Amino acid sequence: MFLLSVVTLVLLGAANGSGNPSASEVAIAPHKYSLLRWELAHFSDKWVEKFQDILPWNSEPSREERIALAQEFFELGGQIRDLEKRLAAEGDDGGLADEIADLRERRREIQPRVEETLESEISSVLVEEGFSSRIGVIFPPVDTVYARSPGVLVRSPRDQIVQTSTTLLKPGIDDAERERLEELVFQEEDVSAIIVNTGGVATYPSVVSDSGSLHGALVITAHEWLHHWLFFQPLGQHFWDNADMTTINETVATIGGEIIGDRALEAMTGEVIHREPASEGPVDPDRFDFTAAMRETRTQAEALLAEGKIEEAESYMEGRREYLDENGYFIRKLNQAFFAFHGSYATGPASVSPIGGQLDEVHAGTDTIGEFLKTVAEFDRTEDLAEYLGLP
Repeated sequence: MFLLSVVTLVLLGAANGSGNPSASEVAIAPHKYSLLRWELAHFSDKWVEKFQDILPWNSEPSREERIALAQEFFELGGQIRDLEKRLAAEGDDGGLADEIADLRERRREIQPRVEETLESEISSVLVEEGFSSRIGVIFPPVDTVYARSPGVLVRSPRDQIVQTSTTLLKPGIDDAERERLEELVFQEEDVSAIIVNTGGVATYPSVVSDSGSLHGALVITAHEWLHHWLFFQPLGQHFWDNADMTTINETVATIGGEIIGDRALEAMTGEVIHREPASEGPVDPDRFDFTAAMRETRTQAEALLAEGKIEEAESYMEGRREYLDENGYFIRKLNQAFFAFHGSYATGPASVSPIGGQLDEVHAGTDTIGEFLKTVAEFDRTEDLAEYLGLP
C-alpha cells in the first residue's frame, strides 16, 4: 500500500501542470528533479535485485565482507573527489580521467550490495527497538539508493520567515546559476528564495547523498526511513498542517536518525559516537559560538521584519553573513528562505523554536529511542507536544 501510494502520488504530480508558466517557472523547468523518472528508474530495480539475491545459486558474502565493501564504497567517493580536484587544477596529463573512471566503475559494481548492507544494519537496530512485526518484518522496509541528492528551491515571504513552497532540483547546479534563478524569483515574485543542497529525500526508495561518509549515510538513511514510517502515523500524516508540525516531524527524524545511525555504525565498525548535549554557551569564552551567532541573527531579523523593516532586515542578514565568513563559517546566502528551510530542524543553529528542547525533554523521559519515536508519532496537533509535557 505504501509503495502504491508513493507511485500514485508521483504520477498524479507529473500529470498536473501550469497552463501559463511564468518567466521564473520557464527558467527553473530545465533544472527540475523528476520524481516520476526517479521512481521508474529505481522502484522496480531495487526489488528485482533483492529477489535475485535470494536465488539459491547466488552466494551471499559474509557480513564482514559486506561491511568491508560498504567502507570501500564511501572511501572511493573521497578518492574520486580528490582526483577530480586535481584534474580541475592540473588538467589530464597523467591519466587522472581514466583513474576516476575506473574508481567510478568499481563503485557502481559494489553499490547494490552496499545499499543492501546498510539497509540490513539499520533494520537490525529497528528490530532491537521493537519496530518489527510478530514475524520479524520491518514496515515499510528500509530501502535506499546512494546517489547525488537533489537540491531544493525554497521560497519564503519577504516580510516573515516561513517556508511557503519547495521545488526539487537536479543536483550539481553551480553557484552562478543558483544566484540567477534566485534573483529571477525575487524580482518576479517578490519573495525570498534560496537553492540549497540536501543530504537525502524521502522518496521510496529514498535517495541519500553518496558524497559523505559511511556514518553520515547511515544517519541520513535512518532519518529518511523515519519519514517513511511516520507517513503511516498521525504525526507524519499532519506533516504539512503548519510550520510547527513540519518542524516536529523533521526534528523527530533528526533525533531518531542520529541515534539509529550511530548504533548501526557501532555495530558495523565498533566505533562509538559520543554526542555532547548542546551547551548554553562555549566552554572557551574566546571561541566563536556559531550556534549563538546564528540564533542571534534570526532573532534580530525576525524583530526587524515584525516592525515592517524588510530591507533593513535583509541588509542586516547580509552583514551577518559577512561576519560569519570572517569567523570561518561560509554561507553563500543568508535570507528569509534560508532560515525558513533550516529552521525546520529545531535542534539546528538556524532555529529559535522551543520544539527542539521540548522533544529532547520527551526523549529524556523515555527509556529507549523506540519508545520516544512511538510516543511522539501519536501527536497529530502541535499542542499535543506541550500537553504531553504538561506545559501551559
